[in-house]
Amino acid sequence: VFGKEAATHRFTLEEKQAIAELIFAFRQKNIRTSENEITRIAINWLMLDYKKNKENSILHQALFARKS
Repeated sequence: VFGKEAATHRFTLEEKQAIAELIFAFRQKNIRTSENEITRIAINWLMLDYKKNKENSILHQALFARKS
């Protein structure tokens, strides 16, 4: 489903470069993708992982580690 809700994300230079490298690698395999698609997949995966694993989820662990 194509998302129509606008959002702004602020990435570091390293994050932008990493996403660009992913896009390039997939295009080398004739798989077209975009920064938006990769971001949406990542967000949806994080939400599903959190719903399933709660305190053992990647999101919870990352936010807890940042707090410490």
